[in-house]
Amino acid sequence: MSDQFIPDALSHKDLAKLLNTAAKESVVGSTEQEDRVSLTTDWEARIKAVLEEVTRQSKDAAEGKTVDQVMALGSFRTHLMLSLQALRAADKN
Repeated sequence: MSDQFIPDALSHKDLAKLLNTAAKESVVGSTEQEDRVSLTTDWEARIKAVLEEVTRQSKDAAEGKTVDQVMALGSFRTHLMLSLQALRAADKN
């Protein structure tokens, strides 16, 4: 493990500097880029399949469950949708 200092808080200015530095440092080769694209495409397809299955079976799954269990299922569905948005945002960059 490295002994780098991790601050408790960052200003927007400091964060912008770190992001710019990281972007300049991260030079990715074409094969690495192709691997990443195929991996994100695979993940997107898998997440969509799980999301469709959860959506399709949500009514049946909710029967006889407590409110907390139904809320947990909804939270799971929300996290799947957010992960799809994150994958799409990562592909834009």
